[in-house]
Amino acid sequence: MTRWSQQMIGRRALALSAAAGLLCSCGFEPLYATNEAASRPALQSVRLAEVKASDIARPAVTRALARRTAPATSESEAEYSLSVTIREQAQPLAVQIDDSVTRYNYRLLADYVLTPADGGKEIKGKAEAVASFNVVASQYSTLYAEESAREKAARALAERIERDILLEFAGEDDPKKEAAAALSGQK
Repeated sequence: MTRWSQQMIGRRALALSAAAGLLCSCGFEPLYATNEAASRPALQSVRLAEVKASDIARPAVTRALARRTAPATSESEAEYSLSVTIREQAQPLAVQIDDSVTRYNYRLLADYVLTPADGGKEIKGKAEAVASFNVVASQYSTLYAEESAREKAARALAERIERDILLEFAGEDDPKKEAAAALSGQK
């Protein structure tokens, strides 16, 4: 290696180190970071109050939401309560010539309300999740595929609701939002 190429490698390493140091010192944190300590306090402050859904969908949705929003503390210590209303649809996708359906889209639609325990402003939102399943000759296999699609859609729905809640919590501390609210006289 020539002296010039060694100097270039050294300069590139120095520039890369400086860029990494600047990025870390600015407080940059990805929204989908897997830092449990950062995301858990917000999620632990939400209590799952009610899930309105059909008898078939309610258990799957309740399990999926409880894994993500159930507080570690008692219900009286929760800062928010979450109520969710679920609608489900099974939409035929693949229809054969003899009008038999061989594939369905299983769709869960949710309207949710996050209510602060201190009586503050409610946060309302909508979420949707879709999973597909095949209809096969074996009835047992078809029922299992439908149940698996229901569970998958419930997990995806819970993830979307969780993401929306985290985005709402992250937006509360937004200085631009606070400044705009102060200027408009909303605070």
